[in-house]
Order: sequence, then C-alpha cells, then structure tokens
Amino acid sequence: MDLPLHLPASTYRTMPWKNGTGATDEIWLWPPRSDRDAFSIRISRAPILADGGFSAFAGADRVITLIEGTGLVLDFGHRREHLAPLAPFRFDTGLAPQGRPVGGPVRVFNVMADRNDWTIPDAAVLEKGTAEATGLTVLFALEAQQARTGGRLHDLARQDTLICGPGPLRRGGRALVVTLAPAG
Repeated sequence: MDLPLHLPASTYRTMPWKNGTGATDEIWLWPPRSDRDAFSIRISRAPILADGGFSAFAGADRVITLIEGTGLVLDFGHRREHLAPLAPFRFDTGLAPQGRPVGGPVRVFNVMADRNDWTIPDAAVLEKGTAEATGLTVLFALEAQQARTGGRLHDLARQDTLICGPGPLRRGGRALVVTLAPAG
C-alpha cells in the first residue's frame, strides 16, 4: 500500500448500489482490482433519498456516519438504531438493515472491512489538532483544511479523503477519522 493517499472528492466514482435501488460514490477499494463483492476494505459516500434496504456484504463490518441531513433510522428487525449527524455507528453489514432518512434526504460516509483482514477499533469526529495515527487511518475532511502526515502536507477540499499509515497526523480542521487494524 503506497501511503499517504489523497483521494479528492472530484475523483470519486458514482455507481449503482449493489441492490440497484440507489447510487454510491465509490472512494477506494483495497486491494487493487477488487470489486464491491470481494474486497478487504471499501470506502464510499452515498445519498439516501428514501426508505429502503441496505445491501448485504457478508463477512464485513461497517462504520457508517451521517455527514449530511438530520437523522437516519436503521431497522435491523429486532432493534432500531437512530443515527444522529456525525455520530459514527458500527455494525455487521451482512445484516442489511432497512434505512429510513429522517426529515428528508441524507448522505452517509462508509468504511467497510472484511473482518478476516481488519478490525475497526475507532471512529470519531475530531477537531483541528495532532494525534498519533495507529494502524491504517482514514481521514474524511468535513471542511477544507491542510493535513500533514508522512512528512507531507495535503490540501484537502471538503469531503476529500486521506488514507495514511501509523505516525503523527495533523488535522487542519474538523474531520471524521476511522482507524483500521490488522485482524488477529
């Protein structure tokens, strides 16, 4: 993996949802040449315009974060989760909940990982500051900013993604930060 990797929002690839009921902006798949059915890591951003079922990705865990809109209800049949803006929520994406946007359309940011390869020990919205990145770190810029990692400065536009390895990570603004660690 060649890191750090800056992925501008303008390069995200829009494609149909796996279940065909919407569209997603595919940000990054690992390893190279993997696809949405067989991946180690998948990062995406998607609008949810109406009630509907999530696609199932058996064997993967997902951290979903509401980045636009007022709320999202995930119905797992036996329980419901009410997602508030910028509050990361982790679940087994093989469960394929029903989603219901609250108060109009919403947009979410997703990090999915094959649990045979990765765990997702941490996900949080952080303000400007410096912290030690552990494992593989995904930074989703909630506002335009400069971020420094790996001895390089990256100019991030709003909703750009930066993927980096362990080491100091300086955020120049508010960002969603998701950490992945090798499984086992």
